[in-house]
Amino acid sequence: MERKLVLTFKDSTEARFNLIVTKVKANVTLAQVNAIMDLAISSQVFQSKKGNLVSKLEAVVIDTTETPYILA
Repeated sequence: MERKLVLTFKDSTEARFNLIVTKVKANVTLAQVNAIMDLAISSQVFQSKKGNLVSKLEAVVIDTTETPYILA
């Protein structure tokens, strides 16, 4: 099973921007999510096509599983 954290921000033009973090630990906390989102906004390391990230909208952890099929 793989865990992904999808962080959704609003940029300076009010557009949505998703940042996807892979291989997220099972025990990630709300405080850690808030901290990384605050850092992404304050450092301006990430930028959408339309502008800087300015606010947090949501964060979602997605658990995925893969079932391989062996084709004959």
